[in-house]
Amino acid sequence: FKAQYKDTYSTILETWKEAKELENMGGTLAQRQQLFDKSKKNLNHTFTALSKAHGFEGAYLLAGRVVNQDGGLGHVFMTPGAEKFFVTRCRASEDEIIGHFKAHI
Repeated sequence: FKAQYKDTYSTILETWKEAKELENMGGTLAQRQQLFDKSKKNLNHTFTALSKAHGFEGAYLLAGRVVNQDGGLGHVFMTPGAEKFFVTRCRASEDEIIGHFKAHI
């Protein structure tokens, strides 16, 4: 694996680890908040890097799935080329789109 993916194997493994952590989310609210913030930071960095390096544009929503515990866990991100995506395409502000998204988790 390391030989085949010399330049990217550590990033691939880190992403896999984060995905596994997200699958097994549990623990205290503080632990969930910390994992949420870490995931949000990594996704923001990835989207920004892809936008700068390759001209990719994108938008994503991230929210906690445990209704009674994750009320404050919600995030919207848009690259510069996708600014106001949710307002123009969904006719919803960032807070509104997070609310709609949480209703479907």
